[in-house]
Amino acid sequence: MRGNLPHRSVKAINLPSTRQFHLLNHNDTFDIVAATMTDSPAYRLPLDPQEQPILDRLLNIRDHLSILKQDRTSYVKSQDVMKHYEAVIEQVQALNKIRENKRNEQNRVDTVLDDCFQLISLFFLTIGRNSEAPAVYSAISTVKRLLDHLKEAGFYSSKDLESVGHHIQDWQESVERGKDSHTADLLTLLDARIEVCKSTLKELHDQLSRLDPEMMGRHEKLVSILRSLSACNCRSKVSLQA
Repeated sequence: MRGNLPHRSVKAINLPSTRQFHLLNHNDTFDIVAATMTDSPAYRLPLDPQEQPILDRLLNIRDHLSILKQDRTSYVKSQDVMKHYEAVIEQVQALNKIRENKRNEQNRVDTVLDDCFQLISLFFLTIGRNSEAPAVYSAISTVKRLLDHLKEAGFYSSKDLESVGHHIQDWQESVERGKDSHTADLLTLLDARIEVCKSTLKELHDQLSRLDPEMMGRHEKLVSILRSLSACNCRSKVSLQA
């Protein structure tokens, strides 16, 4: 039954997008609310000319995955998913060789690769493989974009960072557990993505650490107010009752 499932199952899965995030305050934690793949911090084109062919191939794979997702006239076949997955892994292998001495490089190749894995992760969920490395990659890339947005916006709370840190730790453990069942090239890329997230997370922690306890309390209150205002801005009707 797992090999062939209707496309309506794909449509029903609401995965976090990699392109846009809204933070909502729920019991001192935050949720990542999915939007569309239309808005993201801009990433430069690859500086290394060897990466351009990889970018071109990934764009082509992403187009094919998007077409497969939108086709509701047939069933999702596991062999189709794996064919595209293996094509992406080939590009991951080529990228790892080029970046052997620059694992933390980030450019448009990475954002398109993220898009490919977001789509592959969705298909993996559909065929019942939701705990495997592609799904973990999708989650990590989503949090990478979230951290970029937090850094760009400049307002976040210590509880936000604590929650992100716990998730990163869980995913790192998942990668460790998957070392025997997935290609080393994908795991190498996952390790690099996690290190980038941890580095950005440390930057954000360092910025908060400059505040004394009194200022930290005021900062947390201001973050809460800003998020409440942002939530009001998303509603068609807002109550002005005190």
